[in-house]
Amino acid sequence: MSAVLSAPHARARPLDAAASLPRAIEFARVALVIGLVFLHYFNLPGDHRPPFQGIDPDGPRIATFVNGFLTFFFFSAVPLLSAVSGWLFFGGGDGAGQAIGRKMRGRARSLLLPLLLWNLATLALAILVQRLAPTIGFAQQFNLQSATAGAWDYANAVLGITDVPIAFQFWFVRDLFVTVLCAPILWLVLRHAPVAGAVVLAAVWAAGFTLGLFIRTDVLFFFYLGALARRRDWDLNITAGATLSLLLAYSALVALRTLAPLVLDMADPGTLAWLDVVTRLMRPLGVAACWGACLHLAATSRGGALARWGGFAFFLHAAHYPAIALVKEILSRVMPASGEGWLLAHYGASVAITIAITAAAAVVLFRLSPALYGVLAGGRRLA
Repeated sequence: MSAVLSAPHARARPLDAAASLPRAIEFARVALVIGLVFLHYFNLPGDHRPPFQGIDPDGPRIATFVNGFLTFFFFSAVPLLSAVSGWLFFGGGDGAGQAIGRKMRGRARSLLLPLLLWNLATLALAILVQRLAPTIGFAQQFNLQSATAGAWDYANAVLGITDVPIAFQFWFVRDLFVTVLCAPILWLVLRHAPVAGAVVLAAVWAAGFTLGLFIRTDVLFFFYLGALARRRDWDLNITAGATLSLLLAYSALVALRTLAPLVLDMADPGTLAWLDVVTRLMRPLGVAACWGACLHLAATSRGGALARWGGFAFFLHAAHYPAIALVKEILSRVMPASGEGWLLAHYGASVAITIAITAAAAVVLFRLSPALYGVLAGGRRLA
């Protein structure tokens, strides 16, 4: 997500023609992070069931279905972004191994530095809010309460040493950086036992093992798959027909998973355990479906326009939370609840306003100081 690519401003092409790879990657970055904004909306107002369980049988079924469906659908965002990162990192053919040290140093600037800065800023915001207005809902959104936190809690909040950092979306950046630190080992496996490495990492990922290093091994596994695709020179094009079939199949599985609480006992730990495995195993299909969609949507005029915002993707990822939590709380106070329609309107408005505010902040910051924007945006620039 942090490597710099200049997306070509190619002329728009019909949906049955795929975009160039750099343009598709830029489009994917922005589109997938927008998907993460939807995912990180979390619970609907007044509904205490997390959308990760699916539809609420006893609540507003339409609204909770939409929320749950989009949540499960965009579970494929981090795996696809990880695969893109692996594909980019191990470019250069047989010379890729010689560049590992240089690329690792580059990722320290583009991943570790913004992780530290954004988490420090979020920590400062959390402490300020919890001291000035400790009773408001926004003050409880953070995974650290300053009144009871100790030194280790603060270290974890900034660095994500053993748990998600305070800007929790940076678990992805944290795990991506740890994966980059493992790059010399991954390179050896890619050269000498590529298929065996994929099988082992697939088993680790499917079982949910963290190896004592990762928050989740989604990033490690899909980063490796992206690297393997680059090393083996796999054809990354997916036809429009195949993309449509993949999207239909993936959407059907996502819908079934979202509807699962209607027929399954979600209070049973055993049920939740195997559902978690099923949900995880859906992601490779989602990666293929979303990548195909990105290839073909990026070839359209509107897709090309979105691709030109590729330099905004990291900034949006970094800034959208806790911004969306604050927007969500304010809208809950000014928009009176009136059923399913209100809940869906609140959902869409919260996401749209969060993206608009973040985009405006990015443009202003970039115009004031492109260098500072680059530091906070993982080395990227706005087009």
